[in-house]
Amino acid sequence: MERAEVLRMADWVLREYGVPMKVARIAAADAGWTVAFSGTFPGAPALEVNLRCERTSTYHVRESLKRSLALTD
Repeated sequence: MERAEVLRMADWVLREYGVPMKVARIAAADAGWTVAFSGTFPGAPALEVNLRCERTSTYHVRESLKRSLALTD
């Protein structure tokens, strides 16, 4: 999975669940990806999550993002 696909999936998760954040940075890690988020409001805290998932699976990236951001369906 390419960085652009992870970015697209992260943006989709934020929009779909109404999370007031934006993707600040994405970096490849040994066991997945590191995604940094910043708040969209002044003074909002930043958040960085390490996604432990297969790099080739869109489903695992999405589910790992949801788990890391404490989002449920």
